[in-house]
Amino acid sequence: MLHDVSDSYLLAKGKFPNIVFDSHQPKEGLYIRLRLDQSWEQQAEQFTQNHIIIQAKDDAAPNQQQLYDWFITRDYYSSLITMNKAVDPGKQIHSNNPFALYAKREVFLGEKQGSNKSTMQEHVNRFLDMTKPNEIQQKWNSLLPKKLQKGADALTPDILFSNTEYAAALEYLISDERSERVARVAAWYTDNLQHLTEFIKSIEFRNYIKLFFISTQDDHTLESQRCEQMYRLEHLLYTIPKIYNSNDYNQIVDGQLVGLPSFNVSMNSKKPYLEHKSMRVQVPIRVSLQDAILIKRASEWLLSKPKNVMNKLSYVKDFTLSFTAKPEGAYHVYIDGKENEVLDYENVPFPTEVSVKISINNVLGITMGKEKMRKEYPRIENVEQLQREISRHFFRGRMNEQFVRAEPKPKSKEFTSIMAALFIQSRQAFHDWLYKGTEITIRPLFARTTLRLIQEQLMYVEPVGQNNGYSLDLRWLADAMNFRLSLISYLERNEGGMTVSDRIAEVMKSLKTKLEAGNSGCICSNDNEYYFLVGQLAYYLKSQSETQQKTGELLGPFLMAKRSEQMKVRLQEAYILHKHKIGLQHVKFNRAFSSVFGYVPDADMDEDGMEMFMAGLFADNWFYEKNDKSSNSED
Repeated sequence: MLHDVSDSYLLAKGKFPNIVFDSHQPKEGLYIRLRLDQSWEQQAEQFTQNHIIIQAKDDAAPNQQQLYDWFITRDYYSSLITMNKAVDPGKQIHSNNPFALYAKREVFLGEKQGSNKSTMQEHVNRFLDMTKPNEIQQKWNSLLPKKLQKGADALTPDILFSNTEYAAALEYLISDERSERVARVAAWYTDNLQHLTEFIKSIEFRNYIKLFFISTQDDHTLESQRCEQMYRLEHLLYTIPKIYNSNDYNQIVDGQLVGLPSFNVSMNSKKPYLEHKSMRVQVPIRVSLQDAILIKRASEWLLSKPKNVMNKLSYVKDFTLSFTAKPEGAYHVYIDGKENEVLDYENVPFPTEVSVKISINNVLGITMGKEKMRKEYPRIENVEQLQREISRHFFRGRMNEQFVRAEPKPKSKEFTSIMAALFIQSRQAFHDWLYKGTEITIRPLFARTTLRLIQEQLMYVEPVGQNNGYSLDLRWLADAMNFRLSLISYLERNEGGMTVSDRIAEVMKSLKTKLEAGNSGCICSNDNEYYFLVGQLAYYLKSQSETQQKTGELLGPFLMAKRSEQMKVRLQEAYILHKHKIGLQHVKFNRAFSSVFGYVPDADMDEDGMEMFMAGLFADNWFYEKNDKSSNSED
């Protein structure tokens, strides 16, 4: 995975050259800059200008930004790859070179001795011993396959890296300049460590103490190339011998060193799960030294990304024969915030920016106010707006931000257990659509899932502030139904034929024409008209209820009906309960009611039938219209 993500890292590095340091996350603690040419007593007065305290998840104060940037660069160069690859055998000092010292507060100040009775000075001496040229040279020698280190033509790191950027680091390792500086560091600790420790005890901070040495006053600026070069060379001296998982698997191929990468690969004597037992190749992958370093930096960049969200890491690959067309894609990576590990990874060969433009149509003909003005809905202009509307209409506001791993809890009268289950079942498909731009997974399940979600809300959810209790107010669900129908039309835009919205509009036009014509005979010509008309009748009858709190629960018996005959029984029961409120001369209602009982559906209640029934429930009810003398009003 990290080998692939390296492409994204290089793309980002091209746009942001300083990304190595920008993505570095310093640990909280006290950071101090020290001069080798002065004692601690001489430097104490300038302590304010040469230290910074970094808090967890806090940025540096604006007036300390330059000092913060200086520390960030040196901190990156001086950090360990992992604690398993520490320079200090006792693992009490966590830096990688003699010019920087990282130690936990309790270790540095001697606040917690435990079973380790060594003093800080002893830790320092042990650490500095491991930074001597012969110790580091042994680590570099271990990079080479053992069989090539013997004989008259034995290969050495100096020969292998003679024409590379690492040659300068090897020359620096044995230089008099380095030896003299390391000796000065050791002498400084001997003379000043105790005084520095006493001074630091009065400072409040957590976690680490980090010390960084400079040779002269001139080295304290960001522009000091000599100081930064020293830390960079020390970084190479430490990193290169430890860049691979284990140097036991290193080989020389075509004059180039290759080995098993250390990041995202676990293969040792305790966990040899990736070892090939039946192949001539023992390890699953070997990469060059340059690629191993690239993978290291890509992993550091990746782990600096926001946690508990799906990050989009762009890449550009030319999959065509043309040199001009470069399709863009992205790696979608989900990083856990607790364990700091990758939990999900996917290569999505689509552009990172998802574009949607969706018109929301008033398919059900919902009207507003006393003037009965046809309601207009705002157009969906982007995926953020689309996600908000999906969350509001179907999931009671629980599909927020990065929802692909969210597990919302059920809440009585607001978010049922069925809704929670549907959320978990459909979240990946919605995520694919909203974040990847692919509709393949959402298209087969959208209609059924959203219909079930609206049913659940109708029966069990009580929207705050939308129902005054005196009327059966389903306008909020009518809006959800219109939104749903518009999205179905959008998802099926390339399939041709009639959409659900087209069928509902056709049914409404046909039924209304027949009802207003006043002719005798059965109004229902097909099953769609039958189920829509049942929905209109069911709403009209149950809205006559005299209960104090009228909610969608009144319509529960209709929603639980499995056959068309059961629908008729529910209508008959509702009519018996509320017939005293229906005028004998309500011709439109009487004709519709008799037509429903006179029609025999071709098919029993199915998903299409339920969809038409619910469309009839939510559409403006025709039996309340005052367009003739025989109409009732709710009043």
